[in-house]
Amino acid sequence: MIFSVTLNPCIDVSLFVDGLKPHDTNRIQRQEIDAGGKGLNLSRVAAELGAQTTASGFLGGSPGAQVRTVLEAQGVGMDFVSCAAETRMNFSVEGGKGKPPTTFNARGGPITQSEWEQMLSVMERQAAGSEWVALGGSIPLGLPRDAYLTLGQIAKSAGCKLLLDADRDAIQHGLGAAPDLIKPNLHEAERLLDRRIDGFDEALRSCRGLFELLLSKGSENPTAILSLGADGAILCSGSETLFAKPIKLKPVSTIGSGDSLLGGYLAGLQQGMLVSEAFRLGSAAGAATALTDGAEIARKPVVLRLLEQAEVEVVS
Repeated sequence: MIFSVTLNPCIDVSLFVDGLKPHDTNRIQRQEIDAGGKGLNLSRVAAELGAQTTASGFLGGSPGAQVRTVLEAQGVGMDFVSCAAETRMNFSVEGGKGKPPTTFNARGGPITQSEWEQMLSVMERQAAGSEWVALGGSIPLGLPRDAYLTLGQIAKSAGCKLLLDADRDAIQHGLGAAPDLIKPNLHEAERLLDRRIDGFDEALRSCRGLFELLLSKGSENPTAILSLGADGAILCSGSETLFAKPIKLKPVSTIGSGDSLLGGYLAGLQQGMLVSEAFRLGSAAGAATALTDGAEIARKPVVLRLLEQAEVEVVS
């Protein structure tokens, strides 16, 4: 089973306007509302592709109830901790000019000590029956900065493979748990490696640098995936380096595409695929989410259609 933990889930509200005009009135042409958060997106895509998965995190108030409704409708198992604080709401504005959306993300929380202790109990219970534990996203107010280190150590002690998809302090602390897989995008990788990544050759070297970083943290057989957005993705492991070529399409929204790549990749591994085939499925899943409006997520028929176009090649 794939067990995902999103400590700071949200409701994503995507607003579509015809050109974003700062300091002026913007008329909303359309809006999309959906559940969001790295682990939630991963589990939703994995479930859509037939994998067994359970999602967890902290949920509170009406937005939290809405998250539960979305996950239940998509067949995702749930083991959430109810919290006093309302689940946060994030907003993104798509200007319709082909540029990335402007986002407004709430901090989330505060989470109480009692609620945190409940989450630790959930992790111990779920890790006992999971093959993969996926930790992703930001850390809400009230939790220790090394929350992912603590959760990751529980997962590893239970014999799980650990995926960590976070940024800044969250991943810096979480690396101490020796994760088996990380997937930064270019900007996150630049911060993690403290170097600028410009061009494919440098991206390739950086992905190998991420792999070596995992080795230095004690990971025995790690994998690093570097997401290049519209330019594809690179995977580095101890035995191979792979490049998932970009699928030719006109993206509608990039929100959740990286999470979808991971959901497809882990679903493929759970179904016994070779790493290259699972990576190809992940590439198709990420592209399928890029074709959806706002915060919607990849659907299986679209993933399978794009899988016919997805290509993964070995890089020397």
